[in-house]
Amino acid sequence: MENKQDILKQLSSNDMDIVRGAIEQIKHEGDISIVPELLDILLQSQDTNIITNLTALLSDVKESDFKTVLMDKLINAPEGSGKANLLRICWESAIDFSEYLDVFVDMLLHEDFIAALEASTVIENLHGNIPEEKIHIAIQRLKSESNEDNAFLLEGTIPHLEEMLLKEEEDEEEHHHDHGHDCSCHCHD
Repeated sequence: MENKQDILKQLSSNDMDIVRGAIEQIKHEGDISIVPELLDILLQSQDTNIITNLTALLSDVKESDFKTVLMDKLINAPEGSGKANLLRICWESAIDFSEYLDVFVDMLLHEDFIAALEASTVIENLHGNIPEEKIHIAIQRLKSESNEDNAFLLEGTIPHLEEMLLKEEEDEEEHHHDHGHDCSCHCHD
């Protein structure tokens, strides 16, 4: 990849053709060593075009260590609208962030309005296997720690988590094993 600093300067440019060119170059070369710097730009940028383009670019990243890098930036980021930009990547990407349910609950309850809104959208888009106990704790926290500033954000979030619980219970009920004395077969009721 050409000089990383040149790419970062291009991404920070107000000329959208330059920004698009830099993004296309990153996509074409597939080099994600620049990802932490791109996440930093998202945390600091107020430029809607740059935010939109970088969010779209980073939502497409499939490398396994991307999730760890993104969550590290998100957890350690200062409060502010930049967190909302990173949270948007979490729900726009196809990556499973289910293991971070408690982090998103914290953000929904304690971040500024825009980041809290994005955190609630992340929770409503979680699709992986989350331990039942973790979901119960999340629901309990959301119900007990909500306030008038974030109460309406929970209108979709709590029902989604309750649906996840019901789905897990239904899946368990459907999966019965019948083992007789002769265990040579594996039967499902």
